[in-house]
Amino acid sequence: MASLLNQLRGLSTVDCDTLDVHVARIYGPFADCTSNQAIVLSEITKTDANGKLIYQSLIDEIIPIAHWMFGKQTDATVEELAAELLAVGLALRFTPHLNGFIHIQTNPRWCYSIEKTVKNAERIIAHVKHLSPDFDTSRVCIKIPATWEGLQACRLLENLHSIATLATIVFSMEQIALAVDAGCRHVAPYVNELRVHFDTTYTDANKDRAALFCGAAQRYCDEVASSTSAAKSAHGSLNLQTQTQVMAASLTSVDEVMRLAGAVKHITVSPPLLTELEATPAAGWPGAGTVGAAAAITGPNGDILRLKELIRDESQWRLAFTRAEAGESERKLGQAIRIFCDMQDQIERLVRKWDLAAKKAVSY
Repeated sequence: MASLLNQLRGLSTVDCDTLDVHVARIYGPFADCTSNQAIVLSEITKTDANGKLIYQSLIDEIIPIAHWMFGKQTDATVEELAAELLAVGLALRFTPHLNGFIHIQTNPRWCYSIEKTVKNAERIIAHVKHLSPDFDTSRVCIKIPATWEGLQACRLLENLHSIATLATIVFSMEQIALAVDAGCRHVAPYVNELRVHFDTTYTDANKDRAALFCGAAQRYCDEVASSTSAAKSAHGSLNLQTQTQVMAASLTSVDEVMRLAGAVKHITVSPPLLTELEATPAAGWPGAGTVGAAAAITGPNGDILRLKELIRDESQWRLAFTRAEAGESERKLGQAIRIFCDMQDQIERLVRKWDLAAKKAVSY
């Protein structure tokens, strides 16, 4: 009997929101694998039945490489390099179960710096080449928080460095429009604000509206791509920009996932939801009438022209984003950046702890 996961795969591309390769072996193959600092931290702190770190061998491999790389550059600390390398090392283990991108998120500390974000992205690509020289780096997509600076970094990476990007932590059409204009391969609107994954007492009261926003974002991407394609074809150009695809993220229930089925191109799904989707028969599921309900029925109409003008003016874009959803979009972006920075700090503290322990062990 077909499961909800089977049905979902027939309507949208399913990506996995984890670095746990065991999940991929059970529910894969997937298109893409998405990650962030919270996912990396969760993975590298997992222990076996004896209380020993599951990824101790990876940690032992990565920290010396980080020290070696530190001596060859001045842009990152040993701890920052190790955090990046750990994310890449975990993602590379996933690749046998994927046919698309591995998504690695940049250091959230640099989300308000174009230059540092670009350098961070280039380092991540270099890490992939170092750890897996034969891996096709065109399958690496850099996740970047959708600040003004982050999206300008996406533009440079896509257009000057041929590095694929995903604009993440998206809550507004202003972010969507700038990401599309920058040439991002993906945009990741959050259905739930990030806090819900760390505060069990909190519920995002706006998640139903956010799901509809995901559908509207996909419709915007489709219409911009259609108009761009028509314009370029009229001028005889065959060099058409790759269409930006929506990847819905930050989901907390099967109901939320299935409302987005077919409404967006991609959906990244966490292990608990993958398990529930696979265990639930599609036939007779009580929520069958809501499948795909987040799809946009009508286009953005005049919004395309308004947004195209807006993204040409940094000051006006920032103001519009600040005002979007009565300030809620900006608040949620800031909240997510703070949480990811906290996770980044925790990873770096662990690296220092493990590094010190390794040095002490050698001295005995």
